[in-house]
Amino acid sequence: MKIRPQWSQRLLRKGVLVQETYELFALWDDGLLVADNLKLGLSGRHKTAGWEREVNATLKRRLRDIEPARPLIALAKRGMTLVDWRDCLRLWIGATEQPFHDFALGWLFNEQGKGRYQIRSEDVHPFIERAAAGRGSKAKPLSEYGQLRSARDLLRIALDLGMLVGDGPTKTFASIAMSDDVMMFYVHMISDLEGNATKMLSSPLWRLAYMAPTDVHVALLRLHQYKRLNYEVAGNIAQVGLPFRSALECAERIAA
Repeated sequence: MKIRPQWSQRLLRKGVLVQETYELFALWDDGLLVADNLKLGLSGRHKTAGWEREVNATLKRRLRDIEPARPLIALAKRGMTLVDWRDCLRLWIGATEQPFHDFALGWLFNEQGKGRYQIRSEDVHPFIERAAAGRGSKAKPLSEYGQLRSARDLLRIALDLGMLVGDGPTKTFASIAMSDDVMMFYVHMISDLEGNATKMLSSPLWRLAYMAPTDVHVALLRLHQYKRLNYEVAGNIAQVGLPFRSALECAERIAA
């Protein structure tokens, strides 16, 4: 299930809509089309008709490819807590959407590793400038204000997904502590996205939880100790035995 992250100005502007998406997925009917689920799940649930239309249009864009989202739907339908589900949503958004993918896995992870403490939107401006320039000749250039707005939007997404904290214009790095169920989901979802469990071990997608390969190693040892999976290491050789065939099966089981 290799996915190439796509840039969408709408998704960047409107953000991840954590609460709205969780509530929609909790009511999801697998027998209906995406458009029908959006109509049934969003109708009459917002303060204004205008905001309801914006939420509908944003989630319709985000769910163009519904298959990668099905594990998230299963988790919400089976009642995973919103906080844990938000951590799982972060993996999906980070794997599928630009420029958040490059921002979180590259700039944000690197700055956290360097020991940076505070972040303001102007700090992110150079990243946005480079990211916008790399979209290709057919993409509409971002104005100076558009770049500043995009930097603010990226910080808001990182805040909503639990990577940053702070109420004012200055943000700081969050301390991410994921439950064992969420860790199991990450193991299976990253294995799906990378193509196998071996590539999962060193996948950059772990950076969405500020985890380097050594952190992944420690987390897998813990899951092995509690018999959640099988993780054997001999020198430089590591083998992982996963209890579920896919992230979807994992989601259906851990949230049951």
